[in-house]
Amino acid sequence: MSDIETYKAAIEAIENEGLKPGSPEYAIACIVRAWLDYRPEEAAERVLADGRRIKGCYQYTRKRAEEIYRAMQAGPCVGVSADTMLEWILGYYGYTKDEAQALIEGGLMMAVYHAMAQSWTPYGMPDKMPTGKTQPDAGGDLSNRPKRKLAFDANLEDLL
Repeated sequence: MSDIETYKAAIEAIENEGLKPGSPEYAIACIVRAWLDYRPEEAAERVLADGRRIKGCYQYTRKRAEEIYRAMQAGPCVGVSADTMLEWILGYYGYTKDEAQALIEGGLMMAVYHAMAQSWTPYGMPDKMPTGKTQPDAGGDLSNRPKRKLAFDANLEDLL
């Protein structure tokens, strides 16, 4: 199977799980989909591995959160950071802690946040956010500006 076919099969496998929008499983599916878009070759193979389903990933991450909750015994809830949750999701798909951290720090976290941001629509907007530039470049075209030496040539006492 080609890389594109594997990628499409992984997406289809996620879509065929029948997850309800707004459910925790659906949120994990959105994160896994962002991972698929970020690293399609390696992610698709892991998503299609035997027994690896979004619902199983949810149960795995829930058990990890319950372990922390039992260890804390100080409050009625447990909160973990987004990178910890993503590390658990990648752990479910066979990554070691170090491999997951390298992937997260290498840009996966940004890709997940970007994918999540694109799914939100501000109130009053009929469609999703515009995809083009929303702000002009600071300073405009810098290519034809004269180059100057970057140096600060002043006495600190003059500035006081």
